[in-house]
Amino acid sequence: TAITSITNDNYTHSNMDNGSTYYYKVAAVNSSGTGTLSSVASAILSANILGSETYTGHTYALTSSTMTWPAAASAAAALGGYLTTLNTKAENTWLYDKFGKYGGTSRDLWIGAKDNVTEGTWYWYNGGVSDNISAGAKWPDGTNKWAANEPNDWGNSGEDCGTIRGSLNLATWNDFSCSGNFYGIIEID
Repeated sequence: TAITSITNDNYTHSNMDNGSTYYYKVAAVNSSGTGTLSSVASAILSANILGSETYTGHTYALTSSTMTWPAAASAAAALGGYLTTLNTKAENTWLYDKFGKYGGTSRDLWIGAKDNVTEGTWYWYNGGVSDNISAGAKWPDGTNKWAANEPNDWGNSGEDCGTIRGSLNLATWNDFSCSGNFYGIIEID
């Protein structure tokens, strides 16, 4: 729906619905008419979201607080999404760059990878792309998806959930106990 009542260079959209995703395109208007619309940008409105960004037609959001993997997966489902699947190195790097240091602090981030069915056999819990994401998995350019010596189920402790390893300033993955507390990356198609 066009919003035509804007007369300056900022706008506040009020009366929005919590949990909804809003999409915007912007065009300049002057006495000659309306200019070309910008690319679409989107944002999620939710008290459970710290921030959101758009990349290649998908909206990604960071949970507002640290939580266990199951709680992060539930928060994602409540918004109509899921903990992210990482299909390309470019997407992985972009997400790490946007959210790995969100607010200025390096952090590990929950992603949608698990190996809770068969130890060592990793899968995307939402049924995402089924490329190899188990130990030794590499991106097409030959770089590792997992951090050095990961996944390792350290001490046979049930490290069955995946993270992007932000705490080591890496855009690689780590396995961790699902009861750990990290921010989650939510993906909404």
